[in-house]
Amino acid sequence: MLVYGDRHEQVDAQFRAREINRSLDAVERMGPGLARHAKLVTALIETGQLLQGIADSAFADRGCDCANGQAEELGATLLGIARAVCASWDSGFAQLAALPRVEARADWPHQADVRAPEGFAFYAVYPEAYIEAARRLRLEAPPRVIGIRSIGTSLGAVVAAALGAPAPVTVRPFGDPAGREIAVGRNLEAELLNGDAYYVIVDEGPGQSGSSFAAVAEWLRLRGVPAERIAVLPSHTGSPGSAATEARRRWWDSTQRRPADFAERWPELIARWCEPLLGRLGEEPVDISAGEWRRLRYADESQWPPIVAAWERRKFLVSGGGEAFLVKFAGLGRIGEEKLAMAKSLHAEGFTPEPVGLAHGFLVERWCDAAPLRQADKPLAEIARYIGMRAQLFPASSDSGATVDELVAMIQRNVSLEFGGHFAEAVDDWASEAADLERRIVRVRTDNQLEPHEWLRTSSGAILKTDALDHHRAHDLIGCHDVAWDVAGALIEFDVAQEAARSFVAAVSNWSQRPVDDRLLQFYRIAYLAFRLGQARLGRSMVGEGDEQQRLTRRGDVYAAQLQHLLQSRAAATPPESLVG
Repeated sequence: MLVYGDRHEQVDAQFRAREINRSLDAVERMGPGLARHAKLVTALIETGQLLQGIADSAFADRGCDCANGQAEELGATLLGIARAVCASWDSGFAQLAALPRVEARADWPHQADVRAPEGFAFYAVYPEAYIEAARRLRLEAPPRVIGIRSIGTSLGAVVAAALGAPAPVTVRPFGDPAGREIAVGRNLEAELLNGDAYYVIVDEGPGQSGSSFAAVAEWLRLRGVPAERIAVLPSHTGSPGSAATEARRRWWDSTQRRPADFAERWPELIARWCEPLLGRLGEEPVDISAGEWRRLRYADESQWPPIVAAWERRKFLVSGGGEAFLVKFAGLGRIGEEKLAMAKSLHAEGFTPEPVGLAHGFLVERWCDAAPLRQADKPLAEIARYIGMRAQLFPASSDSGATVDELVAMIQRNVSLEFGGHFAEAVDDWASEAADLERRIVRVRTDNQLEPHEWLRTSSGAILKTDALDHHRAHDLIGCHDVAWDVAGALIEFDVAQEAARSFVAAVSNWSQRPVDDRLLQFYRIAYLAFRLGQARLGRSMVGEGDEQQRLTRRGDVYAAQLQHLLQSRAAATPPESLVG
């Protein structure tokens, strides 16, 4: 099933360098503490992204990773920032080492293609955990760090800083996701293999195949590096997933590895990071990740909505000063800051719980002791206001979400896998309309998560939206879309009848101050169902047998039945009734 997607951003390299330097200036003006440390980590991440963009540009030009003056100077600067991050972390945020500045070069590409580091954005991967993991390595020769782009650019720098190693080399794996490989030019190869070294490969993951880590290790082994002088620093304790070969599994099990995961230390860290906002906590934070939050909302497990633990953000219930707070990973750097601003805007309109602040990538908000909606509850007026006002509040850039062509490809693939190729033919005419549909889209930061369990009703009768900040920039294909995407989602998730649907669409148009495009809405209804079906089927394959798998199966079957009905109607040339006007 096609579900995942990656976000890219074209940035002006010279402008980004000036922004980083302004951030470093601000860090030097700040007093000791977590806020300064978080700002410093933001500079680390953004410098790493810039280096990734410049290195990838050179890779595209040359067809391999080569010794590159453009990247080497910036890599030295990144290493200096990483050393400052180490000093701050080691001193409990009290000390700040000397900070370098980014020296922009005239031969940098004007536009750098910068990728969102997934771990920093979605999965609570922390550079500081890599500092600690690096120091647990057993090294029998001087360390040589190889970071795997994208996120391995910043993570490799902190590992090198923690080990006292030279600036890391970074490489870009390419090819089939289950069989990645790397290409290294002769000059860089000679530099890497010069002298005795203990090679430390740094990345997040491993994912389903573990092939990025393995590609680097295999490249080293083929050039005579013994297996006992190769170590890996992954972001978790798990093994490669179902797409890994047996040979790679054996290699993974036999190689030295130190997972960069805070594991059982998370409650202690969350308590310490929340103190500047909440004061000293009376109780240890409770981890409610991986669906454990459902125990707080539902009296009976039979009412639980399905979840896929690997897709859920890390979150804690925290008590302080007689109040309860939800502390949820929002993202390191600018991502977390953007979400805090969104949370404040949504709360001001009465849509979400009150945000308190950011604690080094975690958003802290007041816990709302409210009840999930009853099965027959369909608060369509409130949902219409939320969707419409959200579209007003949060415009998005034209390149911030999947294109219509990408959505059509997703529909065709997921429909073919579920029903067979003959059903996918019903989508062909949408492909012919792709250019026209694309012109109709006015992108906003859509919610993208409209299921009934995402809404709460307070004791006063008010409706609150949970999980309202993350899904317009999640690790999936969709991204930001037209307001019609959220309209389609709400109509599907709440199974809204035809007449009520017309009133709902009219209300969203009124609140958003822009008519909902009927043609887009028709297309989005199919796209939304195909995407949700893909999520349910893929998620089912990722959880063990049991209740969770059954919940995901049932939910996927609901989406499949609705999607099949729409496709059959379309194949029979039965035009759907307009829901607009």
